[in-house]
Amino acid sequence: MTASLILRDAGRSCTFRLRRRAGVWEVTRDHLFHGDYLTRGEALRSACSAALSFEAAGGTASVVATPGDTPIAHRPARPGS
Repeated sequence: MTASLILRDAGRSCTFRLRRRAGVWEVTRDHLFHGDYLTRGEALRSACSAALSFEAAGGTASVVATPGDTPIAHRPARPGS
């Protein structure tokens, strides 16, 4: 199964987007539902984890939050950066 994930996501890019709607934090992947969360922290952890998994499969990912599609760092900081 891992090999098919690598082939499917290799060379692809996607965007995970967080927004608050009706008191619930919604995460989408390329405008498709990914999950609903009660707190911003839960939504952020889910989006960042999914982005890292997508990149581990060979793709590129970004995480943004509304308003204004503000970029969110989803990779751990490297020492010295």
